[in-house]
Amino acid sequence: MQSRAVEILVGFFVCLGIAAIFILTMRVSNLTDTSGIDGYTVTAAFNDIGGLNEGSPVNMAGVRIGRVADITLDQQTYQAVATLRIDERYKIPRDSDAQILTSGLLGEQYVGVGPGGAMKNMEDGDRFIITQSAVVLEQLIGQFMTSMGAGDAGSRGAPAPDNESAP
Repeated sequence: MQSRAVEILVGFFVCLGIAAIFILTMRVSNLTDTSGIDGYTVTAAFNDIGGLNEGSPVNMAGVRIGRVADITLDQQTYQAVATLRIDERYKIPRDSDAQILTSGLLGEQYVGVGPGGAMKNMEDGDRFIITQSAVVLEQLIGQFMTSMGAGDAGSRGAPAPDNESAP
């Protein structure tokens, strides 16, 4: 009889542990529903969004002001268009800029909003004019390796400068 009670207790703690891991995973991955945010939507077009996903945070001055609600491809410009759902408590000046940033060296990507100085604020359906695409680490490494290789080849094959002046 006591063995059965121990088995039930162990099963309860295993279920509790699985539930705790599930909740922790959801909080760390920021997979919360963006439709529940009361606010307005704005869009931003980027040449490259890198690893930005739906549900990624939108931050201004380190404060989360919204989330990425949708990402689509514009068939005319071939740019990625991110629809951002901004909480109604936060007002963004019309001349603000949006850029895709990375938290940490290899962390998740998010949209960072830099405040502008306009007196009018963005409204539902407005679009960011100034955007900066994601910096892709692989491209940076490739450019660095190419520039290092070109610099070595140029210094070996070039003749030494003639510092002597002819009379």
